[in-house]
Amino acid sequence: MRKIFLTATVLLVAMTTSIAQVKEGKLIFERKINMYKMITDPEMRTRIPEFRTEKFELIFNEQASMFKTIPEEEAPDPFANSGGGGDRGGMRFAFRMPETATYTDIPNQMQYESRSLFEKDFLIVDSLKPNNWKLSDETKTIATYVCKKATTMITPQQMNVRFGGGGGRNRNNTDTAAPVKPKEVELVVWYTESIPVSVGPDTYSGLPGAILEVNNDNGSNVITATEYTAKYAAKELKQPTKGDKMNRAQFTESMKKIMEEMQRGGGMGGRIRINQ
Repeated sequence: MRKIFLTATVLLVAMTTSIAQVKEGKLIFERKINMYKMITDPEMRTRIPEFRTEKFELIFNEQASMFKTIPEEEAPDPFANSGGGGDRGGMRFAFRMPETATYTDIPNQMQYESRSLFEKDFLIVDSLKPNNWKLSDETKTIATYVCKKATTMITPQQMNVRFGGGGGRNRNNTDTAAPVKPKEVELVVWYTESIPVSVGPDTYSGLPGAILEVNNDNGSNVITATEYTAKYAAKELKQPTKGDKMNRAQFTESMKKIMEEMQRGGGMGGRIRINQ
């Protein structure tokens, strides 16, 4: 009888482990950006919410993943109650998040990122750049999954028109200003071995499990998984092909030129942070 009980227990544990590990599905993420860490002007702070949020979905299996923006539906205008005049239209433009779709070919470690920006479509094709992860035994639960902590020090190497980072940076746009060396910031991620697929939001991956949270620069830009579902449309897991094709370095250079032109023309380029 004891032997039968032990056998049944082993089988139950094996079944539970098998059920707990998932290798495909869809994760919903929410990104929370601390606007006050970038905007230090007290008057402007009174006109905008402290945090900006947006949602994404990550569809994945063992061969590929697709991370893309969930479009806002009738999103409220954060400047609706700001009052007064000023370039509110320009401000809305500066704070609008670009819609992106990032497809990752996992076996070949290649990414195909589709971006619609400045009324143009771009297709950024490049290999994944590995991070030097430092693993920790520290754990916490995210979206019902037990996650482990991993950290790395990064400089913003990839060109992304997005918000993040802290305030107090050198914003002198004069031609004679000395170039400022990008400072390293700590990137903290939490991954779960219950989803043993090396995927994550944005360009983050390379861990023995799906990344469910990314904390960039001590809370400046945090993206966290809120739910998982096994159901997803297979047709959505498709490599993008639309847009001007270029690698990441070429895209970075292209965006720099656009920003310089906007700054010379008195546009809002200086209010959009470019990570490179």
